[in-house]
Order: sequence, then structure tokens, then C-alpha cells
Amino acid sequence: MARPDRSLRRLLLAALALAVVLGLGLRQVWGAADPQLAAGAMTVANRTSASFEQPAAGLTPAELERHQVADGLFDRTHVPLEGAPGAGLGPRFNAASCIACHVRNGRGRPLMGESLVRVALRDARPVPGIGHQVRDRAVMGVQPDAAVQVEWQDQAGLRRPVVRLEAEAPIDLSTRSVARSLRVAPPLIGLGLLEAVPEATILEHADPDDRDGDGISGRPHWLKGDGVRRQLGRFGWKALSASVRDQTAAAFLNDMGLTSPGDIGARDLELVTFYSQTLGAPRTAQPASRPVVRRGQELFSELQCARCHVPQLATARSPQAVAQVINDQRIWPYTDLLLHDLGPGLDDGVSERGAAGSEWRTAPLWGLGLTQRVNASAGFLHDGRARTIEEAILWHGGEAAASKTRFERLPKQRREDLLAWLRQL
Repeated sequence: MARPDRSLRRLLLAALALAVVLGLGLRQVWGAADPQLAAGAMTVANRTSASFEQPAAGLTPAELERHQVADGLFDRTHVPLEGAPGAGLGPRFNAASCIACHVRNGRGRPLMGESLVRVALRDARPVPGIGHQVRDRAVMGVQPDAAVQVEWQDQAGLRRPVVRLEAEAPIDLSTRSVARSLRVAPPLIGLGLLEAVPEATILEHADPDDRDGDGISGRPHWLKGDGVRRQLGRFGWKALSASVRDQTAAAFLNDMGLTSPGDIGARDLELVTFYSQTLGAPRTAQPASRPVVRRGQELFSELQCARCHVPQLATARSPQAVAQVINDQRIWPYTDLLLHDLGPGLDDGVSERGAAGSEWRTAPLWGLGLTQRVNASAGFLHDGRARTIEEAILWHGGEAAASKTRFERLPKQRREDLLAWLRQL
């Protein structure tokens, strides 16, 4: 993908970051929390197709310089290492760079090259010879795990992907034996802020036994830790990673076949992690005083969408924060970072580390309205099946079924009021 001259780009980004610190950022520091400042003092003013690529506002000059160095590593295309068979890229992989899937740091399109396929046996065990992820590309002299073909099936005006896999015997990839799930790359904005939300805050929103009887039973996804304590998953479609570093390392290993520190040094891993942690999130298009915002927020609450897509969270203060601006921020990501059962329509049959096929982590909604400005053919939901925000809502079931029904029953104008508000996020 062609990009502007990097020196000029860095100067422009530095100027923009300074402008936002002096403008939007200080409003957050000295004023009340403002939902237009989605990422607090890290909010990005840019709402163009490049909005997700901007460094967070509020970074110090040293942090901004480090972010820019890391940007180059994030974009780097990896190759097999000469003279070291099996080292470097591959031998099987899905993409050769981070940016190949996370197009402009946003969602990937639901096609191979910007998405991948997760698989599991029907009893949730890994597929022999493959594991839990199909690597559909390979270096010279090596066969990919399988060839992947995605077709679209109409379902009452909506569409769902049908994934077909072909591999050499003796691997049995028939649908009766292997469940498969198309996964698009999620956007990377605001990850450092979500990482800094205290565990206790997330647990306050959990109700795994639905004790309040509202039909919503979000649960934390506890992961096995380092032998000392369990960890709370909060990243990825099924909250399979507890930290941005874990998520980054998993992408290098699973998506590119790179091991750390074997193929990618510890410094590079830390820098790419830092890059993701110091991306801000864009401001909303409309201030809170605008009628479209007031009506949209009221409907969002009335339909009980906010029970899962929790509007506001706060980060804690930590001396270990990778950037000081991450500390003590009021943010508006619209997520509880919990797993929710979204019903049979979104059940792909692939269970992963205790998360059932129908369970999905609540996707943050900040930047939602910019999705297709950043990547024109990107879709919504985990597999990109939804071509519009409205289609994404209509796929909700399970714990969200009542909210979807309320949405369907809205008069046309009120439905458009909600969609207009979501599009300006």
C-alpha cells in the first residue's frame, strides 16, 4: 500500500499531536469528562481515512518519537531468513506484516489476506495437523495448512459466510468434523487505555448468573496465568489475551509464524506493543449538546444496549504506564470487555480456551462511524458479515435478543436517530 513520504508524515503527526494536546487534550484535563473526547486526553482530532493511524494526543516528545520508530516496525514486511531454514516468516502464515490485516489500523475486509479462519474439532479440541488456526499461505517448498474459500449465504436479507477448506489427506476438514470461523482483524485504536482499566471496574459489570434477571449475563474470561494467578482476558474477539503484549506476541506467532525472541527480538516486540498502546481514538463528530447525540444516547440506553456496550470507563494510575497520559482518564469506549452469549445466529461452533462458539467479547464502539472511511469494504461483527451497522444490530441474539427486538419495533425515524448517532461515533 502506497504511503506518503515518512519524514513528512512524521512532521505532520507531531504537529497534529501538539495541536490536540493544546486543544482537545487540555479540555479533558481541566474540564469535566466529555463524551466527544472518546479517549480523554489521548483523543485524536482527525476524522479522515487516516484517523486510526494517528498517535495519541498527550504523548511526550520522547514517547512520540518512540511511537514513530515503532510505526515502521508495525508496517515492516517479514521474510524467511536466508541460511536459517524454518526461521523468519512462516513456514506457514496468514500475512507477512501487521498492516496487511489491520488496514490503516482499522478492520480488515472479510476476505483472505485481511482475515483468517479459526478452527476446532466439534469437541473443542485442536484440529490434528493444524491446531486452532488455518495458515493459508506458506513459504516456497511448503504446503499451506489448507486452501480457503469463502462464499456468502443469504439469510432473510442478511448474509453469513460459508467457509470451505481443502487440504491434502489425511486431514479431515469436513464440516461434520471441523467447525470453522472467519475472523477479520479488529481495529487497534485505544488499546492502551482499555489495558489500563482496572480489573475491579470490569468485574463490577459482570453478572454471569444473571442475578438481576435482566437476561444479560456478561462474564469475565479468566485465562490461566503464569502459575501464580489467573489473568482477565480483555483483547480479541473472544478475549483470549490479557494484555496488549500478549495479543501482539500471539499475532506474530500465529499469523506470521514468527517466534519471539527467535525471529523477532524482544526490543521489536516491545516497540510494536508500544505502538498499539499509544494509538488514541478519534473524537466523535458531534458534541454532546447536539440533538442527534441526545436522541441517540437516550435510545441506546432505552434499548438497553448500554448494558453491554458500557459507555464510560476510567483508567487507573500506574507508575508502570507506558505513557503517563494513559493514567486517570475518563474514556468512552462503549464496552464492558466481558463475554456475552449472542445466540445461535452468531454461533460458529469454534470454542476457544473456555469461550463457547456463541460467546463474544463486547466490541468497543469508539470509531465505529469511521470504519468504512478507513477501509471502504470493511464489514462489521467478527467475520465482517454485516455490511452496515444496522445489519450488525439485526444479527444480535441471545443476551441481546430483547434489545434487537426493541430496535426492530422502533418507528423508522427513531431507528434512524439511533443509527445517526452510532455513525458519528
